[in-house]
Amino acid sequence: MFDVVQLMLRLSYYYSLFLGVLNFEIDTRNGHARLTTQSTVYAAVVNVLMVCLLPLLTQSELLHLMWVHAGLIHEYLFLVVMGMRMGCVIATLFSRWLQRHRLLHLVNAVRRLAIERPQVVRMWRRGVIKKFLSVFASELVQMLGNILTLQTFLTFNLVISIFSLYMLTALLNVIISHYYFIMLNIRSHYMLLKQELRCILAETRCLEREPRQASFMIKCCTLADRLEAIAARQSELQRLVDLMSRIFGLQGCCISTTSYITCIGSIYFTFCAVKRTAGMSLNPFYYLLIAVELIVYFVDLQITVNNIYTVLDEHRELVQLLEEYPTFASGLDRRLEAVYESFQLQLRRKPLRISILGLFYMDKTRVISMANAIATNSIVLIQYEIKYSSN
Repeated sequence: MFDVVQLMLRLSYYYSLFLGVLNFEIDTRNGHARLTTQSTVYAAVVNVLMVCLLPLLTQSELLHLMWVHAGLIHEYLFLVVMGMRMGCVIATLFSRWLQRHRLLHLVNAVRRLAIERPQVVRMWRRGVIKKFLSVFASELVQMLGNILTLQTFLTFNLVISIFSLYMLTALLNVIISHYYFIMLNIRSHYMLLKQELRCILAETRCLEREPRQASFMIKCCTLADRLEAIAARQSELQRLVDLMSRIFGLQGCCISTTSYITCIGSIYFTFCAVKRTAGMSLNPFYYLLIAVELIVYFVDLQITVNNIYTVLDEHRELVQLLEEYPTFASGLDRRLEAVYESFQLQLRRKPLRISILGLFYMDKTRVISMANAIATNSIVLIQYEIKYSSN
């Protein structure tokens, strides 16, 4: 039977191999990741070509055209955004080689958990579809917008330059998609843990009405075993999150900075296009494309960020569910009580945190602060444009 999600995952995997982002292979039949000579050599060659492509892009017709016509600040900001994206790609590719064996272990660990709990596959299907469509739309609209912006200057060499530049920046979306998919798996496992914990809590309350002592003890032992299994899986999930923080630390820092600058640049450039300050002859279709590009970019960013914070929310809800234990009547089996208390201690002793290169932790207050900073800086740039474009 045709499975559109499996098709999307395979396309993403082969696209990652083609771009050299993955320096190992994954068996598409069983999901097992392994090192091979072919994948190592191909990724090394592609990565070297990517690095060598940067000096060529600085001499390309695209950047030359931008510098010649960079009479306004929005064009300089565009160059800064592109430069930061390229720097982020190079740092990420370098990090992928340093963290190669850790990433391989992470992929196989996620695969093993999915085999143990195949229910998660149904739980992350919608998330895969949303991310695939948002990335595809974002790349397509950006490419069309860039070509339409420079349509009066288009030559064959310029088209090749634009395509080469966006091949580099497309790596960012692939890298973010890898992080997104792993977090999506962890999020699905947390959702499954919550469902199982709710069942255990409900059955534990029913024990208060169990009249037979033998049946009571058997059920208590069974619930204790199931609760220990949940605690072990939660510990494994948290260990994987910590491993992800170490693997994607440098990448996360680069991507966060690049996304911050890109958001400011997108808002400012949209304003410049609407106010016709770019010195270009624009048509209504171009305005529509700019608006769609801005919307698609922020939707894609929201999907990625929301996935990260949903994992933290799922963990917090798991902790809140477990805190219902003191409301049970006294007289439970001593081992079952000990397992509840041990699980609570496990969650309190080591709370779930997502670190970015050890510099800061991801939380909603930080996102709100970044959103405020983006709005403030965008307003400053727009005020600058209004003041000096009329002179």
